[in-house]
Amino acid sequence: MGITIQDIYENDPRPTFLVDCQTESPTISHVNPALLAIPHIAQSLHAHDALRDWWDPESRIAAHHKTEFLHGWCRWTKFRIDHRWLVVTIVEQLIPTDDHQEDLQEPMKPKSSRIASPLLESRPDTIFTVKIQSPDLREHVERIRKVNWSRTSLGPISSWSYELHVLVSTLMLETRPAALFLGPEHTTLYNLAYGAVTGSRHPAILGQSIIDAWPELADPISATMARTEKTYFAASPEEEYHLMVERHGFVEEAFFMLSLVPLVGNVRGMYSMVTEVTKQRLLERRVDALLNVSQSISKARKIKDFWARIAQAIEPYEYDFPVAVLYSQCELLDPQDSNGALRGPLDRCTLEWTIGYRPDHPDMPQYLDLDSDFGLARAMTDSAKSGPALLFKEDDGVLPASLYKDLEKRAFGDPLRAFLVVPIWTYDDTIMGYLLVGLNTRQPYDDKYEDWIKSFSNLLGASAISVALHEEEIRNHSWQEEQAARDREALNAEVATLTKEAGDVAEKLRNFHDIADQVGLGYFEISIDGMMVDANETYFTQTGQRRDYGDGSPFAYKECVYEGDLEMVEKKWEILISGEPTTFEIRWKKAANKVHENGRVSDDFLWTLAACVPIKSPDGTVTGVFGCNTDITAQKEATQALLLRSEAERRLASFTELAPVGLFHLNPDLSMKYCNDQWFRITNHPKIPMDQVEWRSVVYEDQLEHCYREIEATRQRQGAHTFTCHLKKHWKGPDDISTPTWILVAATAYTDDSIMGTMTDISQLKWAEAIQKSRVEEALESKRQQENFIDMTSHEMRNPLSAMVQCADSISTSLSEINVLTRGPVLAEQPVLKTQLNDLTSTSLDAVDTIQACATHQKRIVDDILTLSKLDSKLLVISPIVLQPSMLLNDTYKMFKEEANKARIDLQVKCDASIEDLQIDWAILDPSRVLQVLINLLTNAIKFTQDQDERRVEVIMGASLDIEMMSDIEYLPQEAMRRDFLLGPEWDGAGEVFYLSFTVRDTGCGLSPEHKAKLFHRFSQATPKTHVQYGGSGLGLFISRELTEMQGGTIGVSSSQNVGSTFCFCVKSRRAKPPPSLTLSHPPLNSGSSSTLTPNPPHTHNPNESDAAETAPRGEENDSASKSAEPPPIYHILIVEDNLINQRVLSASLRKLGHTIHVANHGVEALEHLSRTVFSLSPPPQPLPLTAILMDMEMPIMDGLTATRRIREMEDKGELRGHIPIIAVSANARREQVEEARLAGVDGVVCKPCRVGEVLGMVGRVALLGVGDKGGEL
Repeated sequence: MGITIQDIYENDPRPTFLVDCQTESPTISHVNPALLAIPHIAQSLHAHDALRDWWDPESRIAAHHKTEFLHGWCRWTKFRIDHRWLVVTIVEQLIPTDDHQEDLQEPMKPKSSRIASPLLESRPDTIFTVKIQSPDLREHVERIRKVNWSRTSLGPISSWSYELHVLVSTLMLETRPAALFLGPEHTTLYNLAYGAVTGSRHPAILGQSIIDAWPELADPISATMARTEKTYFAASPEEEYHLMVERHGFVEEAFFMLSLVPLVGNVRGMYSMVTEVTKQRLLERRVDALLNVSQSISKARKIKDFWARIAQAIEPYEYDFPVAVLYSQCELLDPQDSNGALRGPLDRCTLEWTIGYRPDHPDMPQYLDLDSDFGLARAMTDSAKSGPALLFKEDDGVLPASLYKDLEKRAFGDPLRAFLVVPIWTYDDTIMGYLLVGLNTRQPYDDKYEDWIKSFSNLLGASAISVALHEEEIRNHSWQEEQAARDREALNAEVATLTKEAGDVAEKLRNFHDIADQVGLGYFEISIDGMMVDANETYFTQTGQRRDYGDGSPFAYKECVYEGDLEMVEKKWEILISGEPTTFEIRWKKAANKVHENGRVSDDFLWTLAACVPIKSPDGTVTGVFGCNTDITAQKEATQALLLRSEAERRLASFTELAPVGLFHLNPDLSMKYCNDQWFRITNHPKIPMDQVEWRSVVYEDQLEHCYREIEATRQRQGAHTFTCHLKKHWKGPDDISTPTWILVAATAYTDDSIMGTMTDISQLKWAEAIQKSRVEEALESKRQQENFIDMTSHEMRNPLSAMVQCADSISTSLSEINVLTRGPVLAEQPVLKTQLNDLTSTSLDAVDTIQACATHQKRIVDDILTLSKLDSKLLVISPIVLQPSMLLNDTYKMFKEEANKARIDLQVKCDASIEDLQIDWAILDPSRVLQVLINLLTNAIKFTQDQDERRVEVIMGASLDIEMMSDIEYLPQEAMRRDFLLGPEWDGAGEVFYLSFTVRDTGCGLSPEHKAKLFHRFSQATPKTHVQYGGSGLGLFISRELTEMQGGTIGVSSSQNVGSTFCFCVKSRRAKPPPSLTLSHPPLNSGSSSTLTPNPPHTHNPNESDAAETAPRGEENDSASKSAEPPPIYHILIVEDNLINQRVLSASLRKLGHTIHVANHGVEALEHLSRTVFSLSPPPQPLPLTAILMDMEMPIMDGLTATRRIREMEDKGELRGHIPIIAVSANARREQVEEARLAGVDGVVCKPCRVGEVLGMVGRVALLGVGDKGGEL
């Protein structure tokens, strides 16, 4: 039928295009008419990157592997034909909504132009019409637009053809350097990257002909164009061009690879791609220079040849070595003078050669002294300190200006810009020479240039070392040959000398024989088999051996040896034949009854001292024995006599050696004259001769001064003196613990200042003393631990007591409200119910009072036990401060006023006239301890008075300069001496001492004389019925007595049964000035003042110890309520408490009084709550107000102390606004614990158990004192 596949493809109604997959970059090769009929789809093929990424075979995205793709409201599919063609077609056209119809009718603008294809029949935007994002490209296109193209054959831009616009757009988007040379005059047009390559010619060459823009390229481009006119597709290989480009402020040589491709189509011209290969060519040229230098200088064997070959190697490389100068520095010494060392002078250099300068250049002398501080000398000297090479420029002023300009024509013919001075080093850090090199005038001195110079320097140095070593080896070889000749001559002379010396030795040997015989020295030589080889006459005389030894038997000398020494002689012979010398004494037999020279009969043997050495062959084998004998018989007899004389001394010394103590005798200069063995055993001193004994070495250095003092005391006494010290020697006790050895020294000095004494080891006694001391300390520690247990028990008892007290307060408040309700009109018509309710509330109020009384009673017992434990452990201290004594009476009155009113007791508090007479105002004392005594006495007074007909209690304060004893009071004697608590350095400037006295008088039941005798004792009460009827622990008066005596005072009592009792105590004090921080003072009380005392004195003292809770005024909430008719303030309080019972009870009580309460279980929750309050720097829209924080101390996760420190730290850093009032509410009542809380940053302390009124009083006090005032504690 004549229908081809192409006809089928062209007439296929499905929009389709073909992709050629065998091209370098897969492109769309054909689009069928069905697809061209949809303009907006056809034009978007090049603009839609996602579509291309889907069909492109080289794409790496995940969507590439899908067979279908949605684009332009069409579903596309693709399939491969053979390995070359990819067919992409539309299988379904979706119906768009009305909102998208307008978008489909408006063709999309392509983002880029990948190829020129038939799809772009409706001309899209060009590079001159689209919005360009890159500022640099936009600026470059604007330059092109401003060129007057109408003067060229191309004409104005508006007249350019579509194909030219495509070419220009493609060129502008190309990131590699590329250019177009268009028209007959080859007009230049290039992209932004090409402009960077052209250097300073850019942008002037835009729109110019190739001859004007690149004269260097005019010929090759013209030749290529000529070839294209003959053959349409002419081969145009890539060629390299060496061009000069002005970049970086100077003309720079550059290498480029240019490809000139003729344009195909209606546009005439060339498309040029440019690749700069300057770095590669420079690297190749420099590496080639290094190889050439290396090959040349490797053939050098002498230094002179080495210098010459350097010049031959670098001269051809005129671009990198436009000039070069070499100065050598060292010469070689003559071989006979030294072993190859280098000769100087090292401060002088010689010119070897120059390149690029005329031979007679004035600034390059033949010889150069390096001592000069300018010119070439300075440059060389500085380079020797700087490393491989040192750079000098003309404006440095170091090198003469003529070196930069007065040159022979080489390379580019430019004046030099910089010099490099390269020192040439050898193996021993000696500089052999200096090479001066001019830098390439058309290359920057960058890191690669510098690295090449370093390599060049290292190459010269390594080669110089090789040449120097080779030349040195030649010199050494010549010197060694000459030295060998000299050695032969010296050896011949030495042989002659030795021959002469051998004759002299033989003569000396004969003389030695004669001398040996004359002095009685017998010498002998015996072979290894025991045969006598040689001996002199004296030997035969001493030993009695026969002189015909040549015919004798082996070891014939043994017949003459005394029988008792034969075994010893045989052992010595074994030692000698083993190769070791030996010396020994030997006895020889002699004729019986031989008369000695002194006329007495001698023993039957002769003593000699034999010194023998083995005779060895050259291979070390023993061949014989040589020795000599010396007659020592006379010395032996003298020694025997000396032994007999010393026997007496030995017997005398035996006693001292057996003595159980160490005996010693010191010379006047304290050197050791004598000491026995026991002394050595005690001191562990090495047993050495007495004149070497150093007794100071066994004594610890810190004990020497003590020993010297005791020795001086011994000399001054001139009699017996004893003292102790410890030695360096360690003594191990029964408990295996090592301690220094203790000694007891008894010494006596004599008139010559020598000292004799004994030394006894008393370490066992000292150990026993230490054991006893340790057991005492253990007992004390056990007692302290017991007291700590009491502290813990007190802490655990205070927590539930606090809940009890607060619950009782809450119940009391609720019952009071019920009473108010019963008086209202609601129950007026129900009298029976009202009466019943009144009876119930009255009974309940009585029960509440009982609970409060029991809790107060239990608290006092806990406080007494805690105080007693600290007294027993010696941990209770007196802490005086400056205050007004009258305030103590105010506090006392406030604390007991309510209790006295309930018991219907007339409580009077007054000052004696002595207060006014002595003008007592400010004083130094511990208010908490004084108040503790007053509390104990007043508690007893109220307890024993409340059931009497007449109920009256008086408290009177007086003063005196000395302790005044009242006549009717029986005072207790002081049990022990107490430290004066007012002697601290902080009270040095205080006033005179006086005594404050306090009298507590009641009308109670009184005491009989028998009962008074039991008072003031631990756990003691007047009668057994006292505990049953009144309760108590029997500790209050005992503690009061201890506290009074600790404060320098005393306590006493006067009592009559059924009449009443009077307790009186006094404490020591000193006058003081008012503290500067307190401007408000309390006036002294007038004599006789009673319950009209000021109820609220200024708060000036913060008691910080175990009894702090007792100093809180009782019934404070009632007093405050009675002060003013104004409604109480409402507080916003955060309770931080881990005990859920205490937390719930306290928060309920406070909420009942109208306060806003928030709770936190530990410190972390408290910090989180602060971020929501007004104190936070970034509070929520409605921040929570906060008046104060009630902080418990013992909590999990974050305790109260840590939380308080963290809050203060955040305040200091500005992370919180202002100062947050914090009150510690804790059962830790000891002074140290209260002080630790204060140091952590709390504003007040309330010790448990505490009542709600006390807590609110502290909150109000902190608020009144102002933010930041570290207020008081309860």
